[in-house]
Amino acid sequence: MVFITSLFVFAVNNSKAQNTDLSTGKTITVIKHQGNGMIYNTGSQRAVYLYVDGATRDTIYGRTGEVINGKVVALKNGKFVYNGDQGFFYDNGEFRARRKTDGYEKNFQHDGDVKLTGDNFKKKIEFDGDVKVKDNGAKVKTKEDGELKVKDGDFKEKVDGEGNHLIKDSTTKIKIDNDGSLKVKDNEQDYKQKVEDDGTTKTKNADSKRKVKRNGKMKNKQTQTQQ
Repeated sequence: MVFITSLFVFAVNNSKAQNTDLSTGKTITVIKHQGNGMIYNTGSQRAVYLYVDGATRDTIYGRTGEVINGKVVALKNGKFVYNGDQGFFYDNGEFRARRKTDGYEKNFQHDGDVKLTGDNFKKKIEFDGDVKVKDNGAKVKTKEDGELKVKDGDFKEKVDGEGNHLIKDSTTKIKIDNDGSLKVKDNEQDYKQKVEDDGTTKTKNADSKRKVKRNGKMKNKQTQTQQ
């Protein structure tokens, strides 16, 4: 049992507000632990799973103190669950890292990285904030600067740190630059489209070309087909 010590530095909200524990339906007074960031019931001195903040009416996840409005599911037995934090499991007033028997295993590395492994699933959370996920062959990598890489069979997606976006599969390539310009190429349909940063749009297929300027002026050209 965790006892109230100097690590509990402040009440989470106004003491006059009536907080509701969603596990029991009872009114509770809560406090945040400075060391691990969890929310505790001052009466039972146990960690709170989910509760409704009486002052703001927000639903709070007790392990982190984050607002999870709209992410809680009510079960037929009257219980409420939050599946957003798959790495932890709430059991009898305590949070613990999920074990292999719970579906996957969580390992804390000496360098600060965290690894989750399960059936056809791997996730690595690096100390610098980068995240790598592999799920049934699909791979996703995100970096703290906003860079994203996705690979799933022939499908690839990449967003660099400057916001430029590239999507590619076996037949199609789409490039969106951070200045708003766009390029589309579909080899299967013999189709190309380009949107410039000034709004001018150009399209081309096997039979025709079209150019539409920002002011609405349009030019069409029929492509000559060789016999």
